[in-house]
Amino acid sequence: MTSAALRRAPRLPVPVRRHCLGQSAIEYLILLTLVGISLTLGPQSPLEQVFLAIGNHYTRLTDAVSQP
Repeated sequence: MTSAALRRAPRLPVPVRRHCLGQSAIEYLILLTLVGISLTLGPQSPLEQVFLAIGNHYTRLTDAVSQP
């Protein structure tokens, strides 16, 4: 397409664009909710393992720093 054809191309009205942006935001929200649920399910969930690993490393760090 030439630049003249691009300038003459019909454009969507502003309310339609806003509606499309809202729909994608809802899709991202649903996706993030499902990822969050999958990370917290189970007796030893991946999120719990991350927090335990951070706690263990913090304990070892404070022990090493407190040594004379």
